[in-house]
Amino acid sequence: MSEVFKLATAVSRPGSISYGQWDAFTHSTGHVEFLPVIIAQGKESGPCIWLTAAIHGVEHTGPWVIHELLTQDLLAELRGRIIAIPSLCPVGVRVNEYVPYIVEKNPNRLWPEDKPKKTDPEKRSPFPLEAAYERLFDQIIDSADYLIDLHNASIGSIPFTFRDRVLYHPDNNQQHNKAHAQELAYRLDEMLAAFGLTIINELPIDKYIDNDLHRSTSGSILLKGRIPAFTVELGGGQMPDRAIVTAAVAATRNVLRWAGMLDGEPEPISGITIIDLGYPVRTTTRLRMPHPGIAIHLKEPGDMVVEGEPVAELRDIWGRPLPGSPLVSDQDGFILGRSHGIFFDQGEAIYHMAMRDDQPLIGPYPEDFLKDQKADALSPNHHT
Repeated sequence: MSEVFKLATAVSRPGSISYGQWDAFTHSTGHVEFLPVIIAQGKESGPCIWLTAAIHGVEHTGPWVIHELLTQDLLAELRGRIIAIPSLCPVGVRVNEYVPYIVEKNPNRLWPEDKPKKTDPEKRSPFPLEAAYERLFDQIIDSADYLIDLHNASIGSIPFTFRDRVLYHPDNNQQHNKAHAQELAYRLDEMLAAFGLTIINELPIDKYIDNDLHRSTSGSILLKGRIPAFTVELGGGQMPDRAIVTAAVAATRNVLRWAGMLDGEPEPISGITIIDLGYPVRTTTRLRMPHPGIAIHLKEPGDMVVEGEPVAELRDIWGRPLPGSPLVSDQDGFILGRSHGIFFDQGEAIYHMAMRDDQPLIGPYPEDFLKDQKADALSPNHHT
């Protein structure tokens, strides 16, 4: 760790915090889109952790957490290196959009996936931002031991961490692949436990792939890069909550202690709701509006819910009850957050909720995910 480390224009040296920019792509107007880079390097050697934030332009808590964490006081005790990117999508921040105009899909679904890419001259090439993430992925894999990606869930939601499913290829090396997946999942669970917030499992494997969650920042680094990584949802949206920022900074320092990058006992996490039911839970949006109209939420984020319990009053625009009012929960669990507003179209989710999860956390990729890979393997133009 005594060596100089460089990432684009940021050049770090032991015992220093350096700043720079990583050029992502050039706009058609000629100006360069860059990602801000901060590198904090301790005087002693140790692991490297990446911290990323604000891939969605309307999620503002992550950069604040990074700024509060990377101080001279931390540097004096730090072993190893922290590489932070306070905004993975500055253009989204500038235009205040979850999905900015330069892409046509969620930018947190543009990271590399663990199968060969097929090229088709009849289709457009990857979005410039997608190509940038492919290059950044390589630099993360070359240097990172761990990664934490900072997000915001809905306004007022409790802060929590997402645990991705750990997948492996069901090929001739299936048992070897499965053993490595189990080892990776164990390290991920240790890291999540060190962070200390409520842990929510991502969707079951088939839905996980269908929703391109394996191409999220943390999903890609975990599954293709085989590096422990997770997503943090910090609530608050564009209005960060100072208590959540303080808790997230302490939680990140606890991960640094777990990784051997800081000394001392874990800090207590206070000022936020943390829920552990003693069994795994996963995210769900099953509480949906049965008719177009108005939903008056009866539950707050963090509230426990039992099957059959009323969770929302349903009204039309005149305030008259709609059929099926009140809406009742079809499962036990707890409320992660409420969807914004009170007006909903039919089928829109009213709540984000956590429910018991009995699905495997480790498993093979679905067969249909690998079909293109197997077909490509038969092609004389296939490259590994």
